[in-house]
Amino acid sequence: MTSKKVSPKEKQVEYLKLAKTYLECKEPKLSLKCLSCAKEFQLSGQLSEKLGKIKDAAYFYKRSQRYQDALRCFEQIQEFDLALKIYCQEELYEEAAVAVEKYEEMLKAKTLPISKLSYSASQFYLEAAAKHLSANEIEKMMTVLSKLDIDDQLVFLKSRKRLREAADLLKREGRREEAALLMKQHGCLLGAAKLTADKAFQASCLLGAARLNVARNLDAEHTEAILREALDLCKETRQLSGIAEAQFLLGVILKDFQKLKDAFFSFAKLNHSAGMVEALYEITSQCEADPEKVLALAPGGLEVLLSLVRALKKVTNNAEKEMVKSCFEFFGISQVDAKYCQIAQNDPGPIRILFDPDLNLREKKKDRSLIMADQVKLPLYKHLLNRLCQITQSLLGKSYPSVCTKFIIGLKCKDESCEDFHRPLRRCEAKSLVQSKMHLVAINGLLLEAKKVFPKILAEECERIDHILSTDTYRHCRSFLNVLFPKHFHQRVLSENPVACREILKPRYKSKSYRFALKEYIHFLFRNEGARGRRESTDLWLSAMQAFLLSSHYPEEFEKLLHQEEDSYHRELQALESEKAERGKGRGSRMKGVEGKFGMLAPNKDDGSPAKTHLCFIRLLENCIDQLYMHRNPENCKRLFFRFMNVLVKKCTEPLIPSIGNTVALLEFQFIHCGAVLARLWKNAILRLPKSYIALFHYWEFLFSKKDKELGNVFSIIQEYKPKDVARAVRNFRFHLSYLFKVLCGYENVDFNVLLDAFSDIDYVVSGEAERTLVLCLVMLVNAEEVLQPFCKALMCRHFQEIESRLQLMSMDHPDQVPERLQKVVKRLVMEASVKSVAEALQDLLSERDEEYLMDCSWRWDSVHGLYYEEAKLNRLLCANPMGHPGELEYEFNQDETEELALEDRDDLVTILSQKQRKDSIRRKLRIVCLVCSPRWFELCLIYGAEISESVLYVAWYV
Repeated sequence: MTSKKVSPKEKQVEYLKLAKTYLECKEPKLSLKCLSCAKEFQLSGQLSEKLGKIKDAAYFYKRSQRYQDALRCFEQIQEFDLALKIYCQEELYEEAAVAVEKYEEMLKAKTLPISKLSYSASQFYLEAAAKHLSANEIEKMMTVLSKLDIDDQLVFLKSRKRLREAADLLKREGRREEAALLMKQHGCLLGAAKLTADKAFQASCLLGAARLNVARNLDAEHTEAILREALDLCKETRQLSGIAEAQFLLGVILKDFQKLKDAFFSFAKLNHSAGMVEALYEITSQCEADPEKVLALAPGGLEVLLSLVRALKKVTNNAEKEMVKSCFEFFGISQVDAKYCQIAQNDPGPIRILFDPDLNLREKKKDRSLIMADQVKLPLYKHLLNRLCQITQSLLGKSYPSVCTKFIIGLKCKDESCEDFHRPLRRCEAKSLVQSKMHLVAINGLLLEAKKVFPKILAEECERIDHILSTDTYRHCRSFLNVLFPKHFHQRVLSENPVACREILKPRYKSKSYRFALKEYIHFLFRNEGARGRRESTDLWLSAMQAFLLSSHYPEEFEKLLHQEEDSYHRELQALESEKAERGKGRGSRMKGVEGKFGMLAPNKDDGSPAKTHLCFIRLLENCIDQLYMHRNPENCKRLFFRFMNVLVKKCTEPLIPSIGNTVALLEFQFIHCGAVLARLWKNAILRLPKSYIALFHYWEFLFSKKDKELGNVFSIIQEYKPKDVARAVRNFRFHLSYLFKVLCGYENVDFNVLLDAFSDIDYVVSGEAERTLVLCLVMLVNAEEVLQPFCKALMCRHFQEIESRLQLMSMDHPDQVPERLQKVVKRLVMEASVKSVAEALQDLLSERDEEYLMDCSWRWDSVHGLYYEEAKLNRLLCANPMGHPGELEYEFNQDETEELALEDRDDLVTILSQKQRKDSIRRKLRIVCLVCSPRWFELCLIYGAEISESVLYVAWYV
């Protein structure tokens, strides 16, 4: 039969004929087999039953859907569990329960060999009740439940949200606490609070009642009394969430900043994002408090707002799951399942969200309504977006403490409404100023981030964010950088010592948005700059370095930008070479070169190959700083700075020439560090520096070494510097400082005269750059005997006359815009240019500018580590020491030294290039390792254990 190729129907007929034949031949077993093959399960069951195979008969009956016969057979052979399964399959739960009771009676009578059944009657009664409930047959459900214990009935009713029936049952049984719980669930909050003896439960009921009163704007005094009682109970029972909510509601009705602030931090401890957002909103909209105190709360509150939006879009971990849950509870929403939510009408949460009345409700009753989860989230998104816009508009519309720009440069402020400081800042004021700027930058970043975080369905609503940002999107980033890297002098209060740096310059919290905003600002600048500007603009690269230093993205993001520009330039250069080759030689047409060539340096100048690798000129400065703070080598730092400055001075083209402020800042950085090295190497040498210059040591150290404090201590670095030939090192550092002096005064390149350029336009005077340049010049002159070569004193006289005449012209053309203190000091220098008179003029200028003093600095390494400074003793300076004339040079630059430095230029670039290529090679190899390891990671973990797993993960993370 199995080999015959016939239709299933024909095969079934053949099997039946065979079965009949076998029965006639008295072969019932073969007949049974044929009936089974013919799928005649009822006949198979009947035949099996006649043959005494009761269990087989039961299964055959079951397959033929003759369940009563199957049950009879299973009971006959005492297979009660199998019989009960059939009851379950047919949803005959009440019959199954009766059968179980019958079987249990038989067990008690000890007439059965088994001792226990796999099912109980109560299970089947519960299933029967659930079946009636699903059919909305409530009376039948209660009838079935009445056959169970009270506790089982309550569990069933509560799990099915049949609270009304459960409450009636509890009242009949006299169980007050549980009745109170159900009363609360039905909205009888004050009644539930009176009924219960549980203080924690009582507090929650009182909070619920107060919540409703606040939402409905009911009697404020009565609500306050309820809240104070609830707050006391929450504190007594240590309910942190209750304390936070009570503080919040009290703050709302009383408009109390401190209570709302306490609530904000209480919610923060609980990871309760919605509570933090609402507390922040109430603070910004209802309370009268110092703007700085309110602003300090904003970045943290708005960051969790965006985190909440992300969690609402997609939950990725348990913390986000709890965040969403607490948000729903806060707004009176409870999640029924993955698809539906329940909105409580009696308890709207501390804040009521207005839902669209036309929303598709699956079920709506007096005390609750069911709504799809996605439809709940949309109003929440809109609400959170409104809160974001309302909070930021309020904060950005306020004014925050700053220093009056006119005061800084020495002009009189005639604006009577000016609320800025008109005196030198105290440390606490400087801290408040800088931190406020940081918070504004963080808000800037949060608004930029919010445009990406909120769902696209709210695209129109998100246009409000663009309106808040205005046309000048990054104004707060620029303002912040201008405070810490100003055109005018560095304010010493910002970095008087390492402690001040940490207090003032370090963010109070790890704000991603603060870093994000600064990073985006730099990318924005690069996107809006042409190829030449990106490759040649010193100011642009310095802005990138400054922003990345403050955002902790230095040097990683800085390196990315460098790689991007260098690779782009290399590709353009190769394309140009290819195009030239295609055109062929001999054609007279000249091709335009690649933009930005002055900013791209070729280490392999002698290499005749067309494929040259170029490095951006700013790498010289980057490696100069690395040599000092990372490699602890002041000599290499000095040499690389010389290379960097030489590129700017010798090429002297826009935009390679930095701004006056940036140029002077670079010269200050190099002057103070090289001067400190000279003080270390040259015994009894005394540097005379303004206190703000000493503060720069701590400032640069904080910026460049905050990742590794031990490596970055600049005084330790200088102390450890031990050149083989001290005399030669002293000579080289004096040569370098003299070079800085010549750069400042234009003797390296007539077209690169920082001092005269600083007085070439009124804008430089008004910005404070002119005064800053003059102060650096005077500091160099005061230290000429100690750290400069002798001829430097003679190079300055002619410039003072020129500067005085320029200032006079400016004061005539622009009255009230040239600071009087600047004119006074220049006049004094023209009248007398002795070392003492220069020092006195400098001291008076510093005192008038920032109540600052000129300090005598000497190197010590005993009780004091580094530069020991005290107020300068000007009386010991010689009065009769006039500056020489340019023709009376006592010492010229050593030609051998200049040639040697020029020869080393190429070596430095080659070293930088080799470091770059080595890093690129390592990065490529690690990527390959990661690609090879990743597909087999799981297999390797199983074979070799956790050790190889950690290694592969580390490589993947590093790449």
